[in-house]
Amino acid sequence: MSPPAHRLTDAEGALLDEIAILSRQSASVPIKDLELRLEDRGFTEIQMRRALMSLLRRGQLALAGGKFVACKPNGNAAGQEHSPSG
Repeated sequence: MSPPAHRLTDAEGALLDEIAILSRQSASVPIKDLELRLEDRGFTEIQMRRALMSLLRRGQLALAGGKFVACKPNGNAAGQEHSPSG
């Protein structure tokens, strides 16, 4: 896997981590589940939504029906750098 064009924010990294965890159970992950899990990790709704939009724009995630996130094959957070800002 090639590294991302920019360093991931903490929220982007956390979002990819949670998608990787939840996608083990299903190929599609409800956005609400992601919101709740990121809230539990201390991220605000705004941080989560910005991270989600950023990853969608770069093609690391896909939306299915506007309610679910599908993890792309290269969208795994493993090995990607996280920046200290979130």
